[in-house]
Amino acid sequence: MAALGYLEILDGKGAVSERIAVDSFPLTIGRAYGNQVIVDDPFVCPLHLKIFQDEQGRLLASDLDSVNGIYSASSKDRVAQLVLQSGSQFRIGHTTLRYVSVDHPLAPTQVDRAVKASPLASPLASPYAAAVAGVVLVLLLCLDAYLSSVERVSFARIIGEPWITVSMLATWAGMWALASRIIVSRFNFAAHVTIACLALLTISALGVVAEWTEFFLPRVPMLWIAGLFGYGAVLAALLYGHLGAASPLRRRSRLWAAGAISLVVVGTSAISDYAARSKFSTVMAFTGVVKPIDAAWLPATSVDEFFAGAEKIKKELDKLAQKAKSSQP
Repeated sequence: MAALGYLEILDGKGAVSERIAVDSFPLTIGRAYGNQVIVDDPFVCPLHLKIFQDEQGRLLASDLDSVNGIYSASSKDRVAQLVLQSGSQFRIGHTTLRYVSVDHPLAPTQVDRAVKASPLASPLASPYAAAVAGVVLVLLLCLDAYLSSVERVSFARIIGEPWITVSMLATWAGMWALASRIIVSRFNFAAHVTIACLALLTISALGVVAEWTEFFLPRVPMLWIAGLFGYGAVLAALLYGHLGAASPLRRRSRLWAAGAISLVVVGTSAISDYAARSKFSTVMAFTGVVKPIDAAWLPATSVDEFFAGAEKIKKELDKLAQKAKSSQP
């Protein structure tokens, strides 16, 4: 016989812990084993209530002179009888029940984010994207180490300095991958590496743009704006991406979580910056950005060439001194 509806026993969070098919009416609910629906609750009577259809076809839940009675979910008042419709909730003892008909509307099916997406469907999850982003980041870090060095550089030194940043990035991505493994049963390490690399590349580009903008437009505090709002936006995007690969949260929930954390960090930074200011300071009230040419672009000479040039200048100065001395009376 097909079920007419279902009685659902809900837990404290409103999730269904048990579902019982209703094949016919009337039916009784209580702790006794003779009931059609048995509820294991010490605050429920052995024969607590009866559900039946009246002459008008309405579905009613009637109290059978129980000790603790029936309570509607929408009211805290005890009732002797309750009209049930599909989705109606009521409480007996410490147990919440819900009646639903077989044609009760269902919530939309959620996307299973634990299922690994194909590289075409999710480019960030592709190991090729992680490899490309990592190589680009390492090359830019090596270029920055080479251009900013004022000493004689070696290949080992240029390669060695960026690995501190790379190791920290790998540790960060590994921690998120471990969280992904615990929550969604997949590491998603490539996706976390790609997201972290893109965030670092964006921060680097944002810093360069802010420095040059303030260099050409000193009145615009671009470094402060980029440090407060730009990096805050990058942090929010970073957390949003990591949460997407490490949790089954919906897009709106991830957006709210990432935005809230970023807002807290930006607000704390702004408050700290404001509190650090004093009424009297020897520091200029405005900032000035100097953009010298990178050391690697400047022409350099060897030590031997330097001393040879100095010796040449010395000889010329000696000749000029002798000439001036001979011309004196």
